[in-house]
Amino acid sequence: MRKSNVNFAVCSALLLVVALACSMSTANLSGVKVSKDKAGSSETTSFGPNDTIYVVGTVANAPGKVKVKGSLAGPVPSLEKTLDLEGSGTATYTFTPPPDGWPKGEYKIEVTLSDDAGAQKDQKTATVTVS
Repeated sequence: MRKSNVNFAVCSALLLVVALACSMSTANLSGVKVSKDKAGSSETTSFGPNDTIYVVGTVANAPGKVKVKGSLAGPVPSLEKTLDLEGSGTATYTFTPPPDGWPKGEYKIEVTLSDDAGAQKDQKTATVTVS
């Protein structure tokens, strides 16, 4: 009888630890893809002057509303777009080239996840080259 009480206590403690770990997870960016297609299925870091740059950010473990900001900085003035999501999901950004095309050079892409109150929860960056 004593051994079964110990086993029960150990199993109960283990279940409690697992339950707490699941409920304490925080919203995060589980991935960021940069692509020439809107779905992000063909990732790349090389673009031509007239290519549209698509950025797909995947938000995970978001219990409620979040803001996802995507920005592109480089030889042109910084471009920035913020999307509101109701929870976990996908934020897709479309950066179209200026009328004369993207100037050649390196560009930094930054995706930032914030909670509804504005507190930053996660951030991912990528670098792309226009040649």
